[in-house]
Amino acid sequence: MKNFFKGVRKRIGKLDAEKLREQYELVADEFARSEMLLHVLKDGIVRVDAKGAVLQCNPAAKTLLGSDPEEALRSLGLPLGKTSRLDVSVSYPEPRSLEARTIPFDDETVVYLRDTTAERRRTEEELRAGATKAVCDLAAGVAHEIGNPLNAIALSLQLLKRDPTDTGVIDTCMSQVKRLDGIIRDFLDAVRPRRPNLMPGSVADPLKKCLAALKQQFEERRIKVTLDVPDVLPNVALDAAQIEQVFFNLLKNAIEAVKDGGAIDICIEADDRDVSVGFRDDGTGMDAEQLSHLFEPYRTTKAKGTGLGLMVSKRIVNEHGGSIAAESSPGGGTTFTVTLPRLERRIRALK
Repeated sequence: MKNFFKGVRKRIGKLDAEKLREQYELVADEFARSEMLLHVLKDGIVRVDAKGAVLQCNPAAKTLLGSDPEEALRSLGLPLGKTSRLDVSVSYPEPRSLEARTIPFDDETVVYLRDTTAERRRTEEELRAGATKAVCDLAAGVAHEIGNPLNAIALSLQLLKRDPTDTGVIDTCMSQVKRLDGIIRDFLDAVRPRRPNLMPGSVADPLKKCLAALKQQFEERRIKVTLDVPDVLPNVALDAAQIEQVFFNLLKNAIEAVKDGGAIDICIEADDRDVSVGFRDDGTGMDAEQLSHLFEPYRTTKAKGTGLGLMVSKRIVNEHGGSIAAESSPGGGTTFTVTLPRLERRIRALK
């Protein structure tokens, strides 16, 4: 259309009345087609000037906005003269979700509106269905996991009834009760996540607390633990208690993976963007199939594990804006790496 007008402008001095009439009819036909196209579009199109006054508006836009287009666009606060995409909501005449795009054009702004209400509703329903399935899967897993220690307690109580003086049976019951408590706590952590209370801090602090708490187990199993911490370690934004839980889970996994007299190497590194903590054990390792399901609930390589510990750890690290990865091979040990963004990088990202 733009090239058409340029061509007419160049030759207008040479056109007689009949030719001008023909050109006018062509232009009128093009405008009629454009108007018809805008009229039948289900998506809204609005042209506004630099001050926000509406120059053109198709019927779909009026329906989607539900009120005077100029007033509605002003209340939505769309940026004029800039390219943008926003998800907005309108409440009249009925609640509706819209995708709004602004496209600058000369001194005007074209606003494109698309109804995403049904799309968003489907997404929410899918999320609810997924959440329900996840909880059902967790509940089924808990029911299965609880069955084993309950059976052990029931058998122990039968033995205790025969011989009330057998203190070993009581110790067995106590250990199974402790196992039940751990299963329930893992389940509650999985279904009732707590948002992290982020504060500036060093990853070395919660790590050293974990090492101190597990010192006796290291000594009893004769496990050699090496810790490599740089002299200068940048801060990260962390919930110290939650990150301590992550490190504790990873260290417990490493302890259970290695043989007596084995080794666990811990290395903290930092670059311009992140701080990472690596846990490497010299245990039996895992194959590719086991690795692919590593962070799923109730998918564990341990005889008495639930798999919830790694799932919860992954969620905690993700909520800190970081990542957790695992590398392993059969007979080659396993390495878990927790990566958290440096504090200054996270602040820049929030801005």
